[in-house]
Amino acid sequence: MKNTLNHLVLSVSKVNRQHIQMVFVLVSLAMLVLGVGAPDDSIGTSR
Repeated sequence: MKNTLNHLVLSVSKVNRQHIQMVFVLVSLAMLVLGVGAPDDSIGTSR
């Protein structure tokens, strides 16, 4: 159990600011790609 906790603390300590920024960039790009492919639901719904 103690070895597992030490391994978890070691892997969390390797995460730095640059890793977090890269994750945000990738998530933003993925949301942009999904948003571009999304259909526009305002066509044909107004009466």
